[in-house]
Amino acid sequence: MFESINLHYYWFYQAHAPVVARAAELDMGVFIISPNEKGGMLFKPTEALRRLSAPFHPMNLNQRWLLSDPRVHTLATGAAVPEDLDQHMAIADQVGPLTAEERAALERWERVHRERLGTDFCTQCGECLPCPAFIDIPELLRLRNAAIAFDMTDYGSFRYNLLDGSRDWFHGWTGDHCTECGDCLPRCPEKLEIPRLLFDTHDLLKTGSGQRLWGKRGPVWRSGCEEGILASAGA
Repeated sequence: MFESINLHYYWFYQAHAPVVARAAELDMGVFIISPNEKGGMLFKPTEALRRLSAPFHPMNLNQRWLLSDPRVHTLATGAAVPEDLDQHMAIADQVGPLTAEERAALERWERVHRERLGTDFCTQCGECLPCPAFIDIPELLRLRNAAIAFDMTDYGSFRYNLLDGSRDWFHGWTGDHCTECGDCLPRCPEKLEIPRLLFDTHDLLKTGSGQRLWGKRGPVWRSGCEEGILASAGA
């Protein structure tokens, strides 16, 4: 029996919420991987996200969202630059419930997230899967959501350009592989025009080919991005 799990789970990626809930049922520790890099490149937030987060740093607000959850035990926080350590230390021991001011800032995130996307907002329900063209539709539309709502195109491109049809943890093809078969359309409860949104995502985020951490030539270290300093809640 495992005692803990490591997983990706942050405000900008909540697809693993059922996994966190199940881990709590089994009394397992939950270790959050890369909340500041893969969780939104929050160590260098967009101006739009900074404004919505004020008076908090977006990195700290995401960390507080996680640390306020008693089911979450450890964050791999890391540091992109030495100054990031000051941000981490500012909230390292703040593991209690969110304050009213923190809740208000997160509510602004949620409101703008939906308002900016309008009828194109993807709720990440996953009902559109599986895709015959092996496209992870919810993940692509999640990146599009962030890019349009919060100007997070750098983050979206960073993730999107890693897609190469692989079948590992970050899997699938880019949006331009959509065949417009329509298989997903009747399954979408939001009635999204999914093929159009996939092609739009590709136009918005495709800038080149990304380098995975573990490539064909062995490990590649992305200095300033990968995370390794731990902040624990209730440990």
